[in-house]
Order: sequence, then structure tokens, then C-alpha cells
Amino acid sequence: MTLVARLRPAVPVAVALAGVLVTLAVASRVLPGRVVMVHLSETGGSAFAASRGDLVLVGAVLVVGIVVTWLISALFLAVTPVRHVLVPNAAFWKQPANRAEMRRRYARYLAVATGASLWFVSALFVLAMVSQSGPLVVWWLPAALSAAFVLFVLGGLVWVFTAGFVPTSTGVTARTSLPGREARAVSRPSASVVETPRPGPPVVRPSRASPRATAVTPRTSAAPPAPSPRPGRAPGRAATPSGDGPRQGPPRPYQPRPRSGGPRG
Repeated sequence: MTLVARLRPAVPVAVALAGVLVTLAVASRVLPGRVVMVHLSETGGSAFAASRGDLVLVGAVLVVGIVVTWLISALFLAVTPVRHVLVPNAAFWKQPANRAEMRRRYARYLAVATGASLWFVSALFVLAMVSQSGPLVVWWLPAALSAAFVLFVLGGLVWVFTAGFVPTSTGVTARTSLPGREARAVSRPSASVVETPRPGPPVVRPSRASPRATAVTPRTSAAPPAPSPRPGRAPGRAATPSGDGPRQGPPRPYQPRPRSGGPRG
């Protein structure tokens, strides 16, 4: 954003400030020594009267206060984080691509309100210069001017929060109008985006054949040895025949065989 674009919202304030300064300069020469702001026609008195010097001083203080308030408000709008800014349609305007436009609109509306306040002060001094004598010496002119200003401010406030922040189309806000950091954040692709390969014909790669032929050697497998029927017998060993014939079941305990011929003497 260039310097001219940043200073453009301040144009209404600059024009109004120049107008009110000219009005104060003219009023300091044209107004009489005693100035009556509100004339009471029924009693012939005045509701607000002051000397010319005091009235011009009060007007200058009002102008300085309005300008200082505008500068402080504009500074806070520029540095306040977006999450703390009150704006209608926040889901749209608080996106990174629309934050610069939201701040620009706030700055412009604030400048218009500040300019209206300065023009109101200028109008009060003009009314004081033309209502000191003649047919304009009536009580309701300052009241009507004040009521018109209050209605303008309230109506503008309602318009700002209803129609002043209507979401625009997607392509209206250009990325070039963003500040440096926000523009880089928008132009940078998101980290969650994963590039998918484009569909196309599959590429068939030739298989690399080994230069050496691999010899296939058949594997011979021998049958496992039969389990031994007697515990402790080595596998694959034939069972020795016994005199009692083949035994079934678990092995019997050791029993000595009787000797033939009877006991020896």
C-alpha cells in the first residue's frame, strides 16, 4: 500500500480542518465584543453568551480535541489485532485477504465522522456571526443545527454497521493492496495442500535381466524318522523284540527275571 493510499482516508479531515480554521479566523474579526449564541425571544435575554476572545478560544480547543481524538482512534484501529476488532460479518472481513479492506473502510468512516464534527463547529460560528441581529435572532436555530448533527452521527453509525460492511465478491479485493506480511501469507500455498500426480498413461519400465543364469537345484527332503514308542530311545532305531511280545502303554518298572535251574547251593 502506497503513501497516497494510506493518506487518502484523511482527506475529509484535512478539508474540514482547513474550513474550520478559516471560519475561526474570520469570526475573530467579524464577531462583536460580546457574542450571544442562543437568544431568548420571549424574555429578550440570552442562554449562552461570551466574549469574542473566549468564544474563539473555546472553538480552537474543540478543534484540537476533535483532531487529537481522531488521530488516537486511527492509530488504535491500525495497530489493534484483527481478533479484537468489532466488525459485522466477521467471518468474511477477518480473513487475511480482506483485512486491509476492512481497516481501510474503518479509517474512511472515522475520517468522515471527524470531518462532520469539524464542520459542525464551523457551522456554529457561522450561525453566531449571522444571528447577532436581524430576523435570524431566534432560539431554535442552534437547537435545529445541533439536532441535525446528532441525527447525522446516529444515522451514519447505523449505516456503517448495517450496509457499510456488506461482504463483497471474491475477486474484488486485490492481493496487491495487502501489507507485506499479509500479502506473503496469502500468496504462499498452504502447507496442508498435497500435490496429486496428474493422470496419464502408465510408464512401463523394462525389467533388468541378470546376465548370469541361475541354476535351479532341486531340493530333496527325507522323511522324518518315526517317533520312538519307548521314551529314551533314539529316533530311527529299530525296536528290539522282547520275550513278552509287543507292549502297549507306558513302560513297566524293572523286574528281574528268575534264573532257571533253581537256587544254587
